[in-house]
This record gives sequence, structure tokens and C-alpha cells, in this order.
Amino acid sequence: MTYDQLIMEYPHIKIIEKVLPKGLPGLYYDNVIEIDKFKNKYEKHCILAEELGHYETTYGDITDLNDVRSVKLEQIARRWGYEKIVSLDQLIDCYEKRQTTLDEVCITLEITPEYLKNVIDYYVEKYGLFKLHKEYKITFDPLNIKMIEKKD
Repeated sequence: MTYDQLIMEYPHIKIIEKVLPKGLPGLYYDNVIEIDKFKNKYEKHCILAEELGHYETTYGDITDLNDVRSVKLEQIARRWGYEKIVSLDQLIDCYEKRQTTLDEVCITLEITPEYLKNVIDYYVEKYGLFKLHKEYKITFDPLNIKMIEKKD
């Protein structure tokens, strides 16, 4: 799912690209998402996914990251974003298109290498070193996808 596709999936959310304070790449409030206009398209895609994660999963003011509750809600939104724009199905789709290097996956999914690393770390934490999904074995570290052979 590209940045533009993600925007189109949420027509009721107003997305504004503007100058934001240093250290604040994005912000969600009242069906509005603000994204730092100086970020590149791949960075904006990653930021948008997390801010939509806030829309989908969190509530209230969670700007105080010294508060444990806020940190947990931030993490929930971030993980929602990971699964939204770098799902297991999307990783398999990259494999089927023979896009097997990390750079190729990043280009196809319009994400940054750092974001892909964070997604892979999250999947390792969630599933362990690999996950069987549909007819595939997805190994996360290093990222590798193989079709599972059917035994007669």
C-alpha cells in the first residue's frame, strides 16, 4: 500500500503537510493528521501509518511520553502502522514480484530502511524468528521468504 493509497483509504481524515516543531514528525487530533512537510515521501508514508494507528487505536492526549500509559498507547499505534503498510501479505507480494533485497522491498512499499528494520524487529518480537503464513515461510532475521513445498 502506497502513501497515496493509504490517504485514499481514509477520505474522512484531513491530512495536512506543514512545518511542525523539531522532533515532531506527525500529529493526530480530531480527524486531522499533520505531517512535517519537509519529510520525504517514504518518511511521510511511515508517519501517516503511525498517525492513522492513533486514529484507529488510541484516545486522549498521549503527548507526555514520561507517562507509561502514553508510551504504551504510542507503541500500539506504531505497531498498527507496521501491520497496515508492511503486512505479511505485502512481504509475500514483494517476494512473488522477485523484489527480494531490503532496498527493493523499501522502494515497493514506499518505506524507509529504518522503518523496515523496526517492522522486522516487531515481527521477531511477535512471532519469533519465522512465521508460516499461507503457503510461505517468512524468516525475519535475515528477511527471507520461501514457498513451502506441498507433500503428497
